[in-house]
Amino acid sequence: MCQNGYEMRKKRVLNYNIIYALLAVVGIVVTIIASLNPYERDVHMVRNGARSYDTDWEYKNNRINTYDVCSLPLKLDRNAYQDMTVRKLLGSESRDGTYIMYRSKHAENHVFVGNKEVYTYGDRMSPLFPLPGSAWIIIPLHDDYQGKYLTIKLHRIESKYGGLMEEAVIGDRADLLEKLLTENLLGLITCFIIGFASVLLLFLGILEYRMVNTSNLFYLSAFTLVVFIWSMNETHCTQLFFGNMETVSILTYEAIAFLPMPIISYFRNSRHKQVKETCNAVAIVPVVNYVLLNGLHFLGAFDMSELLILTHITIFITAGAICVAHIRSGAIIGKKNESGMPELTSIGFIVLAVSSFIDIGHYYASSFIDASRYSRIGLLIFVLLLAVDTMHVTLADEVEIRRAEVYKSLAFTDNLTGLGNRQAYEQEIEKIDEREELLEHLVVGMLDLNNLKRTNDAMGHAEGDRYIISSSGLVQKYFGKIAKIYRIGGDEFAVIFTGHDSDVYFETEANMFDDIMKDGRQDINFAYGSAVFNHITDRNAGDTIRRADAKMYDSKRKYKHKAGDV
Repeated sequence: MCQNGYEMRKKRVLNYNIIYALLAVVGIVVTIIASLNPYERDVHMVRNGARSYDTDWEYKNNRINTYDVCSLPLKLDRNAYQDMTVRKLLGSESRDGTYIMYRSKHAENHVFVGNKEVYTYGDRMSPLFPLPGSAWIIIPLHDDYQGKYLTIKLHRIESKYGGLMEEAVIGDRADLLEKLLTENLLGLITCFIIGFASVLLLFLGILEYRMVNTSNLFYLSAFTLVVFIWSMNETHCTQLFFGNMETVSILTYEAIAFLPMPIISYFRNSRHKQVKETCNAVAIVPVVNYVLLNGLHFLGAFDMSELLILTHITIFITAGAICVAHIRSGAIIGKKNESGMPELTSIGFIVLAVSSFIDIGHYYASSFIDASRYSRIGLLIFVLLLAVDTMHVTLADEVEIRRAEVYKSLAFTDNLTGLGNRQAYEQEIEKIDEREELLEHLVVGMLDLNNLKRTNDAMGHAEGDRYIISSSGLVQKYFGKIAKIYRIGGDEFAVIFTGHDSDVYFETEANMFDDIMKDGRQDINFAYGSAVFNHITDRNAGDTIRRADAKMYDSKRKYKHKAGDV
């Protein structure tokens, strides 16, 4: 009953991992669809670099109804207006493959060309882990935009801060990419370090799976990869490859929504029963959120930015429940791991969860400029503690597995000859009986030493052992590469062959006897018999072994009769 319950839980874990993988595929497909921009054309690499685009703008706010001429940066005092519109008439500089890039602070941006809205973006959309440079907004231009106004409507300006719209530049992809790389080098280096960590965890996960048959590091690799994607999007460099901001925004929201899934999968392999059960209970929560996020966006009922609150609720539920489970299970205080210390991973995750909760709270309070300061620190602490704890647990598991392999090897190995013992032999016969393809090609050789008792009595057991060792060595010399050899009694040996070509076995058998006769060896003397599985007479491997045994005993009787020992 307990075993059945374990198998059911194991199956449920597998099913959820499949669901998570399918949702990741859905996110990739949605992002690819969003990136299909019919206006995108081949773009030539830069010629002159990004040019300033700060002059000849017009603006109006909720206090004035007509536009007034201005130049960037456009800064307001602390009594800033709640709504403002900034526009610029596009001329010959608007052509396919050209972009305008400008900075906006603490505002929701609605960008129009003529009467058509081309972008909607808020510079506070990503509350966790944004890197420097996230205020850049990039707008692709086209030939048919010439003679139309580029209009930027800014809403919900935080009056606490004076900044509104800073510098603007114009250029092609390579121009702007060069500027982003120059201004955001530290952020990009951080992103690539995170990406390298994800690849490293993947390779370590492969090694861990081969050594201890666990997949924990795969989940951590997926978690780190999501953080890498998120971080790269915050640099806005990805927009220059995708071609539009909508793709970057969707990819960011997909990443945030996916983030709890690898963490849940990781902790479902926890050594603490309560943590496992909690993760099984909350595993459905990010699935529901992910389906709602994409479904409502696909139907056009809500934009993903409006559904961000659902993802935040999901993070609160899953992270909070896992934290409580770790505390109640004693992973923090009370129960210790093998090293006698509390589990560092549990402590690191609680630090990450608490720091993220603080940043999300500041995000909704609209009183915090850097909405990821604490969560980035929490992430760093989590990864460091996780690395230490994972290395310790992996090494401990590896030691246990190696120890078990040694014990198993000793249990199935004959101490004197190094061959498989009787227990290993019986296990091999059971395996052959269970697999028809092995039984169909079975050849058995049975071997019994002659005069072992006489050797022991006349020359001592040490000489008898040397007799056994030399005989087993001869059999290994010929059959060791094509068959399995077992010492099944004091002077009895069995050779089990399951290869597809039985002629190879009998050719080896003939070579062995020819060499014994040619060399005239006096230290080797045994009775021998072999048999091939017969579909008509044999029901199982035991019947084949009995026929080989009968031939071996017939050989022994002939030897004793010839030696005058009857």
